[in-house]
Amino acid sequence: MHRIGRTARAGRKGTAISLVEAHDHLLLGKVGRYIEEPIKARVIDELRPKTRAPSEKQTGKPSKKVLAKRAEKKKAKEKEKPRVKKRHRDTKNIGKRRKPSGTGVPPQTTEE
Repeated sequence: MHRIGRTARAGRKGTAISLVEAHDHLLLGKVGRYIEEPIKARVIDELRPKTRAPSEKQTGKPSKKVLAKRAEKKKAKEKEKPRVKKRHRDTKNIGKRRKPSGTGVPPQTTEE
């Protein structure tokens, strides 16, 4: 969005022109609410847009169908087993294996 022109300064009147593309159309609505004045939309024939401005309905909440689909995807993602991280430095340079000392047979004690 590009805004040019003189706005009202020092109690005098002024004119401001905003050049707005289709993807900035919602931003223009926010500007209109901020200045609390309606903005008149005019189209210059030489600069007539090739795309249409988005509809107001798309800015609202998603439909129940979309929300259900999102919840379903989230559950499916939670069910997936987390991938084990396999670092390169863990796989290279393994060296000689040894028997683990913690899982062996416990030593026998003799009773006196």
